[in-house]
Amino acid sequence: MRVGGHQAEATVISRPPSISAVWAIRARAVPMVPILAVVYAILIAVAELLTVMTDARWGLALHIGILTALLVQASLVTGQPYHKLLLALALAPLIRILSLTMPLENLDLMYWYAIVGAPLMITALLVARTLGLSWRSIGFSVRSLRIQALVVTAGLAFGVAEYFILKPEPLIDEFSWGAFWLPALILLIGTGFNEELVFRGVMQSAASDALGKWAILYVTVVFAVLHLGYKSVVDVAFVFAVGLFFGWVVAKTRSLLGVTLSHGITNIALYLVVPFLGIAASTAPSIGVQNVQISPYEFSQEVQRLKALVPLPQIGLSPSPTATPAATPAPAEVPSPQPPEEPGPTETYIVQPYDSLSDIAAKYETTVDELLRLNDLAEPNLLYTGQAILVPRRSETAASTTVHIVEEGETLGLIAERYGTTVEVLLELNHLPDPNVVPVDTSLVVPQPP
Repeated sequence: MRVGGHQAEATVISRPPSISAVWAIRARAVPMVPILAVVYAILIAVAELLTVMTDARWGLALHIGILTALLVQASLVTGQPYHKLLLALALAPLIRILSLTMPLENLDLMYWYAIVGAPLMITALLVARTLGLSWRSIGFSVRSLRIQALVVTAGLAFGVAEYFILKPEPLIDEFSWGAFWLPALILLIGTGFNEELVFRGVMQSAASDALGKWAILYVTVVFAVLHLGYKSVVDVAFVFAVGLFFGWVVAKTRSLLGVTLSHGITNIALYLVVPFLGIAASTAPSIGVQNVQISPYEFSQEVQRLKALVPLPQIGLSPSPTATPAATPAPAEVPSPQPPEEPGPTETYIVQPYDSLSDIAAKYETTVDELLRLNDLAEPNLLYTGQAILVPRRSETAASTTVHIVEEGETLGLIAERYGTTVEVLLELNHLPDPNVVPVDTSLVVPQPP
């Protein structure tokens, strides 16, 4: 170019690249997609372990951090292959955040699945729409009915197998149609459809663009990690195997129908059916002490009384060959059964999220065997949140106790004044480390008011 007889050099004003452009350049230069996927899976696993093994608040804080990081990073890499993966993966920490933060302590455990599942389902559908995933791409279709029928049938076998791994408490008090149909429907939709929509529908479909053939394996790992709360390595391995199978079925059939029904039937069998079948009689869990009409100690006394009525075999009382035929040996005296040991003073404890019998035994300076005896449990079954069990009394006073649910604006001082006790007694009864930290809806053991 010449201007006025002189050659003018064009000056190009360069602008600094945007943050999203920098991420795009890095994505082309470094194969960071698998690295990011692995890092986030590890972080989710660590958050679950913190929730289960330490203070749940630490796990919750890490899950919130993971969710924030996923959303921020996904917003910076729109248009990249792993944008969909990051946004869909945010559903994993969201599941735990919802289950830990919603005030559900005063509700029956069965309704937790419906209350937590509703916002999760809406969020999963919104994520699918944001990512441009069609109904067909996330599995809303009916195909390969023969395969689907076999998958549905497998759900019953999965439920029986997982029952003998976890041996959980049944979620209903009796096996009848009136008690069965609503919990079964909640499990079918709240766990079967909801979890398959999240993992095999949205997450697996979104991960396929970034991870290719490894998408099924990756989503299954995340799915299994979120089952660490059961504190069973065997169950995590079992869930991983079932998750791989479900992922393969969806990839093969492009349909969520079979795995949704199979997943729902697995949980229905696990929590509503198998505990009441004869095949589980030797390991069937107790319904819970709050449903027993007599105390565990009275029940134990009745069992001992019935045993005393059964004649014991007279072993070793036949006459010797050299004895006089007319001699008749005197019958051996059967010792009368010793009365059962009188239980010490007890109090009621409300099972909190992720409690186990060993945790509660350590908290109350007793043993798992003693808790089993007090509550007439055949073995240390998986407890459920909100269950009332008997524990040895920790306080020096012999006064009976009750349970108080902390309400908004209450402090330990106000609660102590209400029940005619002191803050120190409440701290001792509940093993609270800090009198200034008492979250709303916490279940506190308090002395009966005078």
